Amino acid sequence: MRNKAVALISGGLDSVLAARVVMEQGYEVTCLYFSSPFSKSYGREELTPAVTVSRSIGTDLRVMDLGQPYIDLIRNPKHGYGKNINPCIDCKIHMLERAKVVMDEIGAPFVVTGEVLGQRPMSQRRDTLHIIERDAGLKGLILRPLSATLLPPTRAEQDGLIARDKLLGISGRSRTVQLQLAERFGIQGFSTPAGGCLLTDKNFAEKLRNLFQDQETITPHDIQLLTVGRHFRFDNGVKIVLGRNNRENHILMALAARGYHLFMPHGFPGPVALFSGTPDPEVMQAIGRLIITYSKQAPGQVRRIRFGSEIFDPGDPLPIQSMGLKKIGTKH
Repeated sequence: MRNKAVALISGGLDSVLAARVVMEQGYEVTCLYFSSPFSKSYGREELTPAVTVSRSIGTDLRVMDLGQPYIDLIRNPKHGYGKNINPCIDCKIHMLERAKVVMDEIGAPFVVTGEVLGQRPMSQRRDTLHIIERDAGLKGLILRPLSATLLPPTRAEQDGLIARDKLLGISGRSRTVQLQLAERFGIQGFSTPAGGCLLTDKNFAEKLRNLFQDQETITPHDIQLLTVGRHFRFDNGVKIVLGRNNRENHILMALAARGYHLFMPHGFPGPVALFSGTPDPEVMQAIGRLIITYSKQAPGQVRRIRFGSEIFDPGDPLPIQSMGLKKIGTKH
């Protein structure tokens, strides 16, 4: 029977290399990919690079949804945020706590991560690596194969379960060694660094902060809505989201069943709108005018708005500010 290990897989190069280096020492590795609404592939996990890279090294991949507790963690992280709204230390601790459950389940002696000493300024310093181990309840049980020889020996190395001289001593932001190893192992399809995390995106971070300020209870569907369309708020904090293209219009129509009100252009091409509050006549008129503002007009075309079974004329477009609306985010 082969020895077993658990590895965190993001879909990036470092994490899959770490798993592959451990496999070189005869370990059967179970890879864990953690899904959340803050991932660009949320709801389409079969398309994530984690699937491709895990398959390329011949490992099993478990997809685990972090769920509501993760949203609550992002809202109030113990160790704070990075440059945008990314609580990288708390995020890693939370994932490792989940990985520890799987480690105990399959009888693995350690958890593998792709962390590289000094690569990320917040979560991959010596002091923060220690904090992560301590707070995850995995002191001495996290093996970081890419930087292992620069770090204190883990329990697995001390017990002779892993040969330390077959591990690596990579540090810093250069990925030259990793790319060479990827070519050697035939690994392809990995994502760019931080390419899948919306929390590092400035525009998304602005929308999320706004949501945290104005909404006490936040669900995965609320987060998913932040990834789509143009976002506006009324002075009272109630939100409108407009699709920017047909793909986003279809996503918004699908999300309408999650407790939002759907407004659609009637008889002309334009964006659909989702509204999260109470649609009184004044609000309905403002939403209709917003839809028209972001639509192209053809000569002689009559533009009306459909809301449920009701069709109404919202009147002429007005400046957004005069309708009591404010744009959220920068990509409009």
